[in-house]
Amino acid sequence: MTKKNFLDDYIPGIFNNDNLVSMRDGRTPLVFGKYAQHGYIIISPCSSMNDADAIPHIRTMIDSIRQTKYSYMPVYARFIKDADIYHEEHVYVKAIAIFNYNHGHDWKTGCQIKRPGTAETLKNLLDFGIELAKQFHQREFLYKAPHQQLQAIDQNGNLIDKSCLEDIISGRLITSYFAKLYNHMLGGEPPEFISQNYGFRKILSSFAGCYANPAPLGISERQCRIAHKEIFIK
Repeated sequence: MTKKNFLDDYIPGIFNNDNLVSMRDGRTPLVFGKYAQHGYIIISPCSSMNDADAIPHIRTMIDSIRQTKYSYMPVYARFIKDADIYHEEHVYVKAIAIFNYNHGHDWKTGCQIKRPGTAETLKNLLDFGIELAKQFHQREFLYKAPHQQLQAIDQNGNLIDKSCLEDIISGRLITSYFAKLYNHMLGGEPPEFISQNYGFRKILSSFAGCYANPAPLGISERQCRIAHKEIFIK
């Protein structure tokens, strides 16, 4: 079902061929929730399904995150595209969850940094999301403050939509966000009325969940991913 991972998108030379892991299975939601409880955003650096265009943008966004005190986890939304009646094509829309949490490595002391963010750093994270949305030409991104609903925010900082529950990485708003992102990458315009747009409703119905990269296979990969400030499954 899941053929590969996308570690090489942002850390070239990582030899880990394990499959992506579902955000609903095993330790994945626990790890995500541990860092998400302090607030987070989800934003994509991609405006195309073409890897030749997307990968440089992914690496640029990761570099921008590494200049901050935030940590991140790549998130992939899977869609099932019917190639014919005998074959299903699995398409992955790539985004990055950025947490209000400083988790990295202090090379001066040799110690790991594990420090939850504050209300001030959360506000700065929202501003950072707006800045990234403009830089990477994203129509919207997702934002969640602790104990509040998940929200869709446009690149001017305006509220577009919000969930009815405290979803972490599931629910209507997550599905809608990734479906609109996929629709945009395919060259479609965002539908003003989703219920009246058959093509968009077909994309919505093909959503098959969110995934994360697999756990590191060894110490050297683990240290490399920590140095990149990635939050990963252990």
